[in-house]
Amino acid sequence: MMKARNHMSMRMGLLGILFCSALFLIPACAPYATYPPDGSGPRTYPWMAPGPEVMATGLMQAHARVAPDEPFVFNLPAGVSQMAWNDVQMRLGPNARPMQPGDSVVWNLERFGVRNTKAFADIGYWKDGKGILITVSMERQNVLPFQVTHVQRWYVPMEAPTSHAPTSEDMTATDETSGTDSSESSE
Repeated sequence: MMKARNHMSMRMGLLGILFCSALFLIPACAPYATYPPDGSGPRTYPWMAPGPEVMATGLMQAHARVAPDEPFVFNLPAGVSQMAWNDVQMRLGPNARPMQPGDSVVWNLERFGVRNTKAFADIGYWKDGKGILITVSMERQNVLPFQVTHVQRWYVPMEAPTSHAPTSEDMTATDETSGTDSSESSE
């Protein structure tokens, strides 16, 4: 009887170790979503990880690989909160600035998506009224930062961007709204 208990305890211990080991082999969870929402997959919030990382990485890599000598003026999709704008701006660094009316060179983030350990950012590069679409594809291992795997240029008709940069009066943080996406407060 004692031998059977020891054998059972040893089996349970080994199963526990195998289970815990398997958890390290499973990729970290990430949503399957696109922003702005395209109707497929659950809704994502651009201020939640990995949204700001994907937006910033896509913008930085598009700028660096397509026209690094041009000014780094960026624009994010409509509805992105002040918190997300600040996060992306911090990741882009001091040489980047949000789009203002009258800018002739703009890196306009059209949309981004996350598919577990893969992500993409579609960016419209505008110069003097002419634009091209750039898709930056990324991949990562578990919770490591995204790495660019592919940059594709598309010559497709697009609408000229309008600035979506929030002004100081667009979002004032209160106890009820701090940490939330401004597009959520109207629902």
